[in-house]
Amino acid sequence: MVTLTPSPVVDRVYFFEDLVPGTVNRALTVEQYLGGNGINVARTLRLAGNLTRAVAPVSAKDPSGLELMRREGELIRTVLVSPPTRINTVLVSSDGSTTNANQKPGLLPEAEWRSVCEATLDELRTLDADWLVVAGALPMTTDGNPVDLRWLLAQVQQLGVKVCLDVNGADLGRWATSGLVDLVKPNLPELESVAGRQLSTLGDVVAAARELVDAGVGTVLASMGADGLIGVCPNGVRWARVPTAPVINTTGAGDAALAGFLSEGSTITCGNGGSPWTIAFSAALARSAAWGALAVACSTTLLQSLNGTPDVTVQEPDATFRLNHY
Repeated sequence: MVTLTPSPVVDRVYFFEDLVPGTVNRALTVEQYLGGNGINVARTLRLAGNLTRAVAPVSAKDPSGLELMRREGELIRTVLVSPPTRINTVLVSSDGSTTNANQKPGLLPEAEWRSVCEATLDELRTLDADWLVVAGALPMTTDGNPVDLRWLLAQVQQLGVKVCLDVNGADLGRWATSGLVDLVKPNLPELESVAGRQLSTLGDVVAAARELVDAGVGTVLASMGADGLIGVCPNGVRWARVPTAPVINTTGAGDAALAGFLSEGSTITCGNGGSPWTIAFSAALARSAAWGALAVACSTTLLQSLNGTPDVTVQEPDATFRLNHY
């Protein structure tokens, strides 16, 4: 499996006993590491024993970013680019609340974006990968337009590799209906952005996900925080959640959940229905929910172990269930 993080970051994470907005707060500890959704997914997959490579562009003028990449060893394929590496600030309180200040991606010359795409294709061939995960913020080119994924996704399709897209709502809406994407993983606000309406119940979430499936996406894995995950594909829908899960830190939970689904379901397709499909799809969703729960219960923002996964319930969704978000 190969992941692409189009605009990675250096995450600076501050942990507080009690964080009071508008006042001076003293952090108990501070961590710094290379981040970005695709990198986080790759780390978790590696933790599970999956053969994984993360492609990430990093500024050639950023010694700290290059050093953080070097520490990751063979996990990361570095592509040198000219824009400075982003810095994100994450504030984590002991009650589990998390505040993120994310820097906007820099402008990337089209020639450098093409180099990133070619490095990604090279890794797919080298690993004989079955999935490409494009995850995280998409940068703009120097002419002010979003980077164009079409050439890359078309090349990936020709290789027979499946594509997972985990990007923000605007970019998700643009590419999810391109006919080049097999799996998308929106969170609730991103799915609402694509649907153009508020989603208050499980039935609303399922309906919005089905619209994406009807538009050509193979599978929608929608994360809903404490309400779990909904998996929708042409042959059915399942709802997975952990009945009780302690929340210490929510950063990276969605990435862990996506890694869980792909680790269990890297060869899963919806098939033509029936019991084998139901069992396989439910198992992938169960691992997705379990790994997400492990992530929010972790005191750091990087999963250190996949031991002690909680119990998960997987069932057909209750369309009338009202989401805790509302």
